[in-house]
Amino acid sequence: MLLQQQRQKVIDIALKAQNEKLMPLTMGNFSIRDIETGYICITPSGMEYTLLKPEDIVVVDLEGNIVEGSRKPSIETQLHCRTYKKRPDVMGICHTHSTFATAWACCGKEIPAIVAELAAMIGGPVQCSPYAPMGTVELADIVSDSIGARNAVLMENHGMLSVGESIDKAFANAVIVEEAAKVTLYATQIGGMKTISAQECDYLRRETQENYGQK
Repeated sequence: MLLQQQRQKVIDIALKAQNEKLMPLTMGNFSIRDIETGYICITPSGMEYTLLKPEDIVVVDLEGNIVEGSRKPSIETQLHCRTYKKRPDVMGICHTHSTFATAWACCGKEIPAIVAELAAMIGGPVQCSPYAPMGTVELADIVSDSIGARNAVLMENHGMLSVGESIDKAFANAVIVEEAAKVTLYATQIGGMKTISAQECDYLRRETQENYGQK
């Protein structure tokens, strides 16, 4: 089987995201880009994650053409493909519909950088991309443009997309965005919310990239 380990990893992350309540049912999609072949392993459309086997994960090329797999790939395959095209540093993508992040997206508002972890891991505020119908090339183009060099973006009236140098990092970024969305909502209710400056966001991101974790 082509890229069996990567396909299993996609399942593992989808299950973790489900356990973290980052989306209801199967309303999300996950992918890995293989560093050697450039192929993308992506979740199938509308299948329960707990029932997935590696052969259910679809392997596509960068244009979204099926390379291996009998299942229909996620309707957001082009969203993943076009993001990978524009971000050669990205090797994993998570698209989730987590409650608090989606609430901000439904208001068309960015999540400001008030949490240090958000500044460090995402690079600053989580901006909101304009609305486009789900599963369309229009959505894929808008979101992949809107994310820019940051590691997450909200999708208006839809959800959020997070990326990373691995799918584990993309998953961690999805969790961080959801927590930041929650904290920010509470902070606005308390009042006197203070944001982190753009300069400090840049500093925190550089420090995290250079010094955080085991090398």
